[in-house]
Amino acid sequence: MWVKICGNTRLKDCLLAAELGADAVGFIFAPGKRTVTAKQVAAIAEQLPPALEKIGVFTTREAGAIAATARQAGLTGIQLHGAPDRDLLAELLETTHACKLIQVLHWRTDLPASEQHERFAAQVEAVNRWDLAEAVLVDSQTANVSGGTGTAFDWVSVAPLLKRLQPPVIAAGGLKPETVASAIASLRPWGVDVSSGVEQAPGIKDADKMRAFIAAARSRSE
Repeated sequence: MWVKICGNTRLKDCLLAAELGADAVGFIFAPGKRTVTAKQVAAIAEQLPPALEKIGVFTTREAGAIAATARQAGLTGIQLHGAPDRDLLAELLETTHACKLIQVLHWRTDLPASEQHERFAAQVEAVNRWDLAEAVLVDSQTANVSGGTGTAFDWVSVAPLLKRLQPPVIAAGGLKPETVASAIASLRPWGVDVSSGVEQAPGIKDADKMRAFIAAARSRSE
């Protein structure tokens, strides 16, 4: 089970994530409580183990700006929020050869499943057809917040749609040490992603929660 600890702002939290066996750490370049700069991340990334993936989270649709940030920050992966955009994915694939591209698909927590099933299914089909993203991350979303909501989505409704996806699936959205096992059982993902569920405060991780989350995710996937 691939595990990513996201929303990092401190070197000590990233080093602990690596020590506890996380596969990746994430940094938020979109506006919010955990926003960091490329310069800040570069100073952290250069002190992390080479094998630890460094993923940047973006909401901007400007490929040039994303690629420049990825280079300056020393990222190994790019996570794109917002509706899937073939041109954006293709341009990033061409300009950031060494970076893993992760496309985010959102499931709204404030709408019934019947109102978003068709939209979500169409996005799944598009991602499969383009074959540009190395993985797909499924996250919760509200009318006002795109990702990082700290709220779980409707796993039962989403699970059948995720089976159609060809790229590996990463589950996110309101995961915690107490709920990650249930999410894995329902969604059968390739990986899991957590941010607020292992925090003391926005951008400040809790060592015990991180340890419990990784242990729970790994034990459920064995």
